[in-house]
Amino acid sequence: MIELPLFDGKNRFRVVQLNHTELVLVDYSYLKEREMINLTDYHRLWAQEKLNTSFIANYIGTYGTPAYMKAAYQFTEETKSNITCGAYLGINGPKVALLKGVVYFMNVNFKAFELEEEALTFITHQTKING
Repeated sequence: MIELPLFDGKNRFRVVQLNHTELVLVDYSYLKEREMINLTDYHRLWAQEKLNTSFIANYIGTYGTPAYMKAAYQFTEETKSNITCGAYLGINGPKVALLKGVVYFMNVNFKAFELEEEALTFITHQTKING
């Protein structure tokens, strides 16, 4: 199992401060479809009330089912004006192409990373640009 210091395995949704912006840490790792949808809905409702937020989402050990992808689309559609950028961990194989399609067609600043440190660097850089 990959060790991710930002994700402790206990808190599925955490908000921390990074460069004067709120960074949301969302841990989907090893969740089943219903749990993933519930967590996405929670993040969507939270983000609708905020401005200039970013997130890092951990998708290690997950599957993007059609029902989950519908919830993810709704999340992106309803929050894209509030979220500066998003970094994804655990996105590989077919999920990479799916994320690239979302980025292109929905015009969002989301990107996949292999390492947590790379994701943090991306988020930090983007918050400096947009902050």
